[in-house]
Amino acid sequence: MTIRSRVLFSAGLLAATVLGTARAHHSVTGSFDTTRNIEITGEVVEWRFRNPHTLLVVDGTAVIDGKRDDVKRRWEIESSAAAGLRASGVDEKTFLPGTRITVKGIPHRNPTTYRANAFASSASFLGADGKSLIGGERSAAAAPVAAKGTGAQRLIGLWSPPFQPNPATTPLSLTAAGRQAWERYDQKRSPANTCEAMSIPDIYNAPTYIVTIEIADKQAVVRNQAYKVVRTILLDGSEAPADPKQQFGIVRGRIDNGALVIESRAYPASAWGLGAATQVMGAGADVPSSTEKTVVERFSVSSDGLKLAYEYTVKDPVYLSAPFTHRVEWARLASDTPVYPYDCDVESASQFSRD
Repeated sequence: MTIRSRVLFSAGLLAATVLGTARAHHSVTGSFDTTRNIEITGEVVEWRFRNPHTLLVVDGTAVIDGKRDDVKRRWEIESSAAAGLRASGVDEKTFLPGTRITVKGIPHRNPTTYRANAFASSASFLGADGKSLIGGERSAAAAPVAAKGTGAQRLIGLWSPPFQPNPATTPLSLTAAGRQAWERYDQKRSPANTCEAMSIPDIYNAPTYIVTIEIADKQAVVRNQAYKVVRTILLDGSEAPADPKQQFGIVRGRIDNGALVIESRAYPASAWGLGAATQVMGAGADVPSSTEKTVVERFSVSSDGLKLAYEYTVKDPVYLSAPFTHRVEWARLASDTPVYPYDCDVESASQFSRD
């Protein structure tokens, strides 16, 4: 199994154990019961391989919490994004119509709704012979190696943010307006339904997606696999839009003792600009941002070059009563780790608030 596959599997399995602690974390705990289990056996009808959620349709019977239901039904099984599953050897042809399959996951909270969720582990999707249908071996990636060079050049490469369990409530110090927005969160109105990219810095809290850092010609380029977020930062002290649409603000960058420091402002207001329900800062509900939001980020690499410390401070006087500072460590990935495209599908994204 490749390094990337191991990252995906461990994150998925860890998520399965802790999702129940987050308040309405994503559509998973909002729609599915993580304290129960389901096993569906039948024939594949359809396989929708897309981002941010894949969907497998199966005609079959189920065993729920050990109790068998022999009535054949049409089940819809949600799973991880296509971009992440490709790293495990899964593609558009993995589950062909008519294939006999057993899927292990968690059932929907409504017993009359024939839907389930299956995490992307090798034990979740089994063929008629009982062997896993995912996790196929791709060419083995080499062990990660620190980038050559000195100073900020050591930041160059591919990085994997870790899974971070959501706290029971948002860690942000919210103003009255911010608290009201968080408490009145409406999943059906979340930008998650429309493929709007998560904003800076919360998108870098999304686990399993790859972040790529390039530094050359007096500029840095930071790419996030999720939502295809690309930011270009000039390192000569001048300000410029981070992206053509200025969705990620106006940025100014510099190198400080080998660390990349990015200051950004002038973000457009967003319904989840400070925190997404699926990530640490939102912790179960989106937190909006205003045009007064500012962010200072610092990327620094460990002495062995295999860990990256991502630190940031966010300010927004409209929704935050105090700045929020956070630090998390990313792991370096091998340079030959494939970065698969993430093309967000609106129909798939809208499944976020289906219930």
